[in-house]
Amino acid sequence: MRATFSGIEIARRALQAQQASLDTVGQNIANANTPGYSRQVAVHRASQPYAMPQFTHNPVNGMMGTGVEIAKMSRMRDEFVEMRLRQELYNKNYWEMISDGLEQVEIIFNEPGDNGIHRALEHFWDAWQELSINPQSEAVRSVVLERGKVVASAISHVRYQLGKLRDNYNGLVSIKVDEINNYAERIAALNRDIVKVNAQGYQPNDLLDQRDQLLKELSEIVNIEVVVDQYGAASVSISGATLVQRTEVFKLAVRPVDPDSMPSPPYDQVEVVWEGSNVKAEIRGGELGGILQFRDTYIQEYIQDLNQWTADLMNTVNEIHRRGYDLEGETGQPFFILANGSDGVIQAGDDPSLHIEVAVRTPSAIAASSQVDGDGNVVVGNGEIALELAQLRHTKINNTENTIGSLFNAIISKIGVDAMESISMVENGEALINHLENMREAVSGVNLDEEMADMIRYQHAYSAAARMMTALDEILAIIVNRLGLFGR
Repeated sequence: MRATFSGIEIARRALQAQQASLDTVGQNIANANTPGYSRQVAVHRASQPYAMPQFTHNPVNGMMGTGVEIAKMSRMRDEFVEMRLRQELYNKNYWEMISDGLEQVEIIFNEPGDNGIHRALEHFWDAWQELSINPQSEAVRSVVLERGKVVASAISHVRYQLGKLRDNYNGLVSIKVDEINNYAERIAALNRDIVKVNAQGYQPNDLLDQRDQLLKELSEIVNIEVVVDQYGAASVSISGATLVQRTEVFKLAVRPVDPDSMPSPPYDQVEVVWEGSNVKAEIRGGELGGILQFRDTYIQEYIQDLNQWTADLMNTVNEIHRRGYDLEGETGQPFFILANGSDGVIQAGDDPSLHIEVAVRTPSAIAASSQVDGDGNVVVGNGEIALELAQLRHTKINNTENTIGSLFNAIISKIGVDAMESISMVENGEALINHLENMREAVSGVNLDEEMADMIRYQHAYSAAARMMTALDEILAIIVNRLGLFGR
């Protein structure tokens, strides 16, 4: 036979369970707009029944229930979706950093545009064409000289801006490394608290939400893999190398790169290493991965391509100009020269796009004629060298099918193709992330309509349990106050 007061105990447990459920609903509603918050659910289960089967117990009567209890405060989370979301975040941010850099490269080149290299080169060929018609004109010669300076200035300006952009991305490496180390320390601190709470038998739901939010933000910066052990501590690694192991942090650092190991032209490049071991870290994704890829591959290739094109331009123009005669009958002088004074064959490794300048100082020193008379005087009206230089607009160079103009257009086309690829990858990543975010919200997000329905459901259950407590109180009052009074 069950105890007289067991009904009150069942009602008490029901009141406590519904109250805890209402508190959980309130917590969800309060955090409906909190980033990274996961919806919580109070999981109900029947408490231990009474009595357990025994030798003297009649099984026909069955086991008597003792009410309800909260088994746990469940945190609604799909770990597979979270893992996929972290992966897509570092992929998308990787391409986003590259896309942002390429957008700046396109602005720097400004092609097609009125102030770009291509327009300056076209005006340069036009000036030589005009000089071939009027080779003795001081005014036309001045135009050629100024147009040459504009070409040199346009090229060196683009090269300077590319170098500054590369330096800016190089400076971002240290900033992102500091951010990674900061996130690692905060994750390790949360690991310590989560393990303590788990050891005491509680559910550290809010701490887990904080840690998952940090992991999500960290995955935007660098490619990470996360493994959670049986104690609830998360281990974080970058390309297989450990960043966080429970409460221990293995920090990253930056160090300068040996100039001899860098491609030409060298600059103050830094690389990411593991602090202590000084081993180079393998960064494959995230903002940091995109920064390194853009700095070391994309912009470096554009600088090298621009240097090679500038060297071809200078060598081709100089080779023709050296064969000509200026108004004083002098010959063998280059038109373009490097700022360091070198007038030999220009190499791409000399960084000519940054150091190009016009060697000719006066209009009369322009070698427009192909011959002089017997007295060493320039043949009046001869502008064959100027014409040959003007025809470089259409002349194929270096035993190829390309002209100087088409080679430059190839550089611009390459930048355009790279930019389109990065934009496409960013858009694909955003679409996939939106899909995963929707999947996450379907599981972890707070739906206010659902919470309101749960609130009403728990409220009615609480009212019913309270009414049951009142009924039991009345029954006990009859037993205590009225039973046994008959016959007194």
